[in-house]
Amino acid sequence: MDNQLEWIQLGLYIKKRRLEKGLSAYFIEKEYGFSRNFWSRIESGTHKSSMKPELLKKIASILEINYIELYMIVGYLDNDSFIDYYEKYIKK
Repeated sequence: MDNQLEWIQLGLYIKKRRLEKGLSAYFIEKEYGFSRNFWSRIESGTHKSSMKPELLKKIASILEINYIELYMIVGYLDNDSFIDYYEKYIKK
């Protein structure tokens, strides 16, 4: 994901989901060990360097969403690949 707009889109999505859950950055810091500054950079789209799959899984767990949603926004997984995987392994 090289486009700054995509990073901002990811951050806005994460922020939207956090707010929907009623979670504050302070709560995430205390409960999950993310600093508010780090979390703020994720939500603003300025923290690109360590958005690895493991971090996205942890964020998805905190927000109680499927990490596949985040993978698709970031580009780790595209729609065709997901459908192919589903058809081969899940739908059986």
